[in-house]
Amino acid sequence: MRHSGNIAGTSPAGEHEERPVLPAGGVRRTTRLAALPLRHAARTAAAATRLSRAAADQVAARTAEQLFGTLGELKGGAAKLGQAMSVFEAAMPEEVAAPYRAALRRLTDAVPPMPAEAARRVITTDLSTAFGPAWRERLVDFDDTPLAAASIGQVHRGRWRDERGRIAEVAVKVQYPGVGQALRSDLRQARLLARVMARLTGLNVSGLADELAMRVVEELDYVREGRIQHEVAAAFTSRAPQALAEARAAGVREPEGRTRVTVPAVYTATPRVLITAWLDGVSLSTLLDGRMDLLPAGWRELSPGDASDVAARLLGHAIYAPAACTGWMHADPHPGNFLLLPGGGLGMLDFGAVAAVPGGIPAPFGQLAAAVLAGDGPMAVRLARQVGALAMDLEPDPRLILELLHPIVATAAGESFTYSRPWLRGLMAHFTEPRFAPALRKLTPPREYALVWRATISAAGLFSQLAATVPTRGFHLAYSPGFRDGILGSNRRWPSPA
Repeated sequence: MRHSGNIAGTSPAGEHEERPVLPAGGVRRTTRLAALPLRHAARTAAAATRLSRAAADQVAARTAEQLFGTLGELKGGAAKLGQAMSVFEAAMPEEVAAPYRAALRRLTDAVPPMPAEAARRVITTDLSTAFGPAWRERLVDFDDTPLAAASIGQVHRGRWRDERGRIAEVAVKVQYPGVGQALRSDLRQARLLARVMARLTGLNVSGLADELAMRVVEELDYVREGRIQHEVAAAFTSRAPQALAEARAAGVREPEGRTRVTVPAVYTATPRVLITAWLDGVSLSTLLDGRMDLLPAGWRELSPGDASDVAARLLGHAIYAPAACTGWMHADPHPGNFLLLPGGGLGMLDFGAVAAVPGGIPAPFGQLAAAVLAGDGPMAVRLARQVGALAMDLEPDPRLILELLHPIVATAAGESFTYSRPWLRGLMAHFTEPRFAPALRKLTPPREYALVWRATISAAGLFSQLAATVPTRGFHLAYSPGFRDGILGSNRRWPSPA
């Protein structure tokens, strides 16, 4: 329901008048959050070892609903960690994957909203500070009913008058009052939530959870997010950025579709309010759920397989092009952050969680992939240490490192690669084989590379959920100079031994 045209009738409210909308009480919040993974682990173990298939399915479904309900109500870091978990559902055992698939996707797309009056108080405080009384002439319309609610804020539809007097349909993202306190409290429990994925997949994600705990507080700054969003948009213009011009000069052409990715324009950003252009589209989750009838024109005419392949190709650009062209890499690529747009395009949302990659994708990542494909074991060992894929104090057999890394690097061995849930589960099982344990036991990715690892793994998770055929090699050649130099053999520069 739309209320009162604009929000001019809302009286200014200072910070002291705002009340947190989240259950931020330390004891109650921490107790509920800490108990959740342990309760989940016990029930999943029981379902797997003692119950019938029907009973196990019921337990898994109930646990998924409890996970969604608890994380959704808590919001903050709890929901943020739940979103991060969602991209790994393709690696879960199939007997428990289905209920988690639905529940975790619901977590990425919808969280119980905060009251309209709380959103209006935040808007009034921040916009009056930025624009003075004239802010009421800028935000000329505001819909009280949120259209999307996420981990640290929710999105409303509105209308904005720009400096030239033009009216635009906008998305108004409003941060939850008190979310900072709740977020910092939740992140102390990051390791507990990481146990959920470790229990189900055998994958140790504690390092990623630790990095998330350190970095997610940056997402509270909407001014920073607005600046990054504006910069990222330059990666998708019709004029090729410098990084792509260099790739083309080397004889490489990026896969088709880069300019079909849309980043909404930013109209204004304050610490807790971000106003951007409105995009009409449907969540990528709609395609993942097989609801072809709900897709917009340009998508619903495609077969499910073709739609998945196109979506994955556009996702590849969305994840890798900004890193190469703008120095930012989207580090939270879950389905709720992408929209399928009319005409066959892809909308890219939410730039709070990003990896800073000045100069583009770090050269050692691409060089490592090229070394593994070339079977250069000694060089692979040196580079694996450099990017945090190998503990620094070990001297493993180079052949073992080639075996360890080859399955993930093999996605770029040919012109395209077909991802799938079984492939991702097999990859997780491969990494947890006992013979690789000594090399991985002390693994601690360098802090500057942790979000790059997270984005790369998450991209593989999305491709696997889509069961898509992806021109992975083309993305690496276009957007990773280290890989391109190693594969093409031109100007090949290896780092000095560590």
